[in-house]
Amino acid sequence: MDFPHLLPNPSESTDDTVMMRVSTWTPEQQIARMLALCEAQMESALSESDVAVEALIKSFAGLIEAGQALGSLGDKIPPAADAGAADLGRQLDALRKQTAAAVVAFQFYDKLTQRLGHVRYSLSALAMFVCDRAKSGEREQWQRLFTTLRRLYRTEEERELFKLMVDGATAEQAREHIQQSTLTLRAAATGEIELF
Repeated sequence: MDFPHLLPNPSESTDDTVMMRVSTWTPEQQIARMLALCEAQMESALSESDVAVEALIKSFAGLIEAGQALGSLGDKIPPAADAGAADLGRQLDALRKQTAAAVVAFQFYDKLTQRLGHVRYSLSALAMFVCDRAKSGEREQWQRLFTTLRRLYRTEEERELFKLMVDGATAEQAREHIQQSTLTLRAAATGEIELF
């Protein structure tokens, strides 16, 4: 989202342009600028985290390959050393299970990036919406905006939180709901994958 027309450009300032900017200054434009800042900060954070996640993915791939290579070596152990082979097999099995559990847990990043993408889109849509006084002053237009944004949400958590906020919950109530949902998820951690 870009709002260059809302930002002053000192190199082009004349008394006339300064007066024009002052006269066209609106609270809506300032809200839009702050929303654009939030959206840009999220984009920056996501870009930085992509680098770290790529490194983690390579590490997981390396662990899996090393486990497979050790398994192949274990298969070559002579029967006379059976006790060592059985121990190695148990250790490799534990490594495989831990790696599989880590991969499932690692799916948080996909969910996180999708949810932050929804937030970024919502911020952009809201910024454009508040700058249009004709739309932002009408309750029906707000309902249309909510309907558009509601379609973004794929997970149950997102839909519940959206409904809470649209129905008038406070930020504190939303935080409490999120904390309770997180506790429930931790208690029910079964390794299931939610498709979103």
